[in-house]
Parts: sequence; C-alpha cells; structure tokens
Amino acid sequence: MGELDLLKPTIERTLNGTIQFGRIAMKPGKPTTFATIPTPNGTKQIFALPGNPASALVTFHLFVLPALRKASGLENPTLPIAKVSLAQDVKLDPRPEYHRVYISVTKEGGLTAVSTGGQRSSRVGSLRGANGLLALPSAKDTGIHSLKKGELVDAMIIGRLGGI
Repeated sequence: MGELDLLKPTIERTLNGTIQFGRIAMKPGKPTTFATIPTPNGTKQIFALPGNPASALVTFHLFVLPALRKASGLENPTLPIAKVSLAQDVKLDPRPEYHRVYISVTKEGGLTAVSTGGQRSSRVGSLRGANGLLALPSAKDTGIHSLKKGELVDAMIIGRLGGI
C-alpha cells in the first residue's frame, strides 16, 4: 500500500485491467485489492492480499477461497457460518473485524470460541490453532464497545472443530 505499490498502476495501465476495489473497511485486511483483466478468452480475476500473515489468511478465506470454490462449480461456495458462544469478553474495533479463534464443541453440543490471542495483523501466533473467524460488528456502527462472555456471535469455520 502507498506510493511505492506498483500493483494497481500495473493492473490499470499495463494490463488494461479494472480495480474493482482497492481497500476494504475491515480488520484485518484493509489493503486487499480485487481486479479484473480482459483476455482474449474472457476475464481473469486478480486478488492482491495484504502482506501481513494474519491479514492474508483472513482475506484468503473471505474472498479467494469462495471465488475458487465458485469457479470449480460448487453450488454454495462460502464457508460454513455457525453461532458460537464467546469464552471471554471481546473488545470491538471501529471497523468490522474478523477475530481468529479456536472453536470447540461443548459437552452440551454447542460451540464455544476462545480467542487465539493478540489480533494484530503481524501476529503470526494468532494463526496457530485458529479454526474460526468471529464476524465482529463495528463499534462505530453499533455504538457497542465490547461483547460479553457467553454472547452468541457468528463465526466462519475455517478448520476442523475441536471437541471434548
């Protein structure tokens, strides 16, 4: 991102492509870019993911994987979403956030989500053991600054669920 980023000008000027979006109001993954390029056989899609590992993982699951699944002919290309119970209080960010968590099945058959720790984009440790992404609302849009332990939140399942 920034003036030294040559990807967008290359797509537009050299490849005659169209930037469909170049920034997203979400955390992590703000600098995600999606573009289309005309070819003799149709249109090609380009995803440019952020450089930080956590941002790249989150945006891969949100954008790239569903696009690949759709291109391969799957009727429902999105990953499964489930309601999970928060194992601890979670602060909300001004932007919508995808918080890395470990989801497990409770004795009662419900799902509980435990944060994988610090959620900075550069925190590779937050990826270890993550099998879900909490879809947290924006504090700015909701006027709420945190969610409490036990509240139910939507989570995208990105890996095998843990069990008791």
